[in-house]
Amino acid sequence: MSSAATLPLRPGPRRRRVPVGRVIAVAILFIGGFGMIAPFLWMIVTALKSPEHLFDVPPNWIPLEFQWDNFSKAVNGPLPLLRNMFNSAFIAILGTLGILITAPMAGYAFARLKFRGQNAIFLGLLASMMVPVQVTIIPLFLIMRNLGVINTPWSLILPALTWAFGVFLMRQFFLTVPKEILEAARIDGAGPWTTYRLVALPLVKNGLSALGVIAFLNNPYLWNAYFAPSIFLNSQDTATLPLALVLMQGPFSTGQMNVVMAATTLAVIPALVVFLLAQRWIIASLTQSAVKG
Repeated sequence: MSSAATLPLRPGPRRRRVPVGRVIAVAILFIGGFGMIAPFLWMIVTALKSPEHLFDVPPNWIPLEFQWDNFSKAVNGPLPLLRNMFNSAFIAILGTLGILITAPMAGYAFARLKFRGQNAIFLGLLASMMVPVQVTIIPLFLIMRNLGVINTPWSLILPALTWAFGVFLMRQFFLTVPKEILEAARIDGAGPWTTYRLVALPLVKNGLSALGVIAFLNNPYLWNAYFAPSIFLNSQDTATLPLALVLMQGPFSTGQMNVVMAATTLAVIPALVVFLLAQRWIIASLTQSAVKG
């Protein structure tokens, strides 16, 4: 008998079993993820459809004919869409830069400085976050009218500079800065302004990045805002992008929805680019805010 016949057979590699719980979790995440991106997919699909196929039943997720000229119709239509996009960008960029200047200074004062009435003022700041912009829009309109900035970008930039949420957010980030670092700077002779500018502010740069993205997208006067611009702006040339999208729908929504969706797709791109460029700092800021010094 040959020696090969006496060798024991080696068992084959075992297949690794995937836990059932993990499969269910992945399936739930996939369904939830698709539910979140489905409106964006439908927006892009509708932007590429022809008018006669907009309301097909059942709806088609793949256009029968790709109408790329819908984007040119949106840009070259009766509304100055590029001008409106520039207006939104100008207001959102200047407003965001202003918030990045005012909110960190106020947040540092509430977090690390001591002054009379500090707690009462901070409670008032928190209370103002609970008041919707619709409640204060009339006195704010009167103030902007007295300043002579109605129907100009400054009627939206100036109110955005005092954002209570930005102050609260930066206060929380400054609370994560160890007190020992700030005290060491004071011992070395640094004053409050020098300590803030050269020591505390660089330590919360991730928070500044997160604040910039949140302010750009969610401030009630900047990029995505509709209500306040509809009050302060009253012409097509000064209108922001959200106002232009509503005007494109026409009276009783009789406008071409494929062209409106094409314009909406163009409006989403800048916000998507801002988020993709800053997502690394946003994740880092969330990690930093979880650790308090």
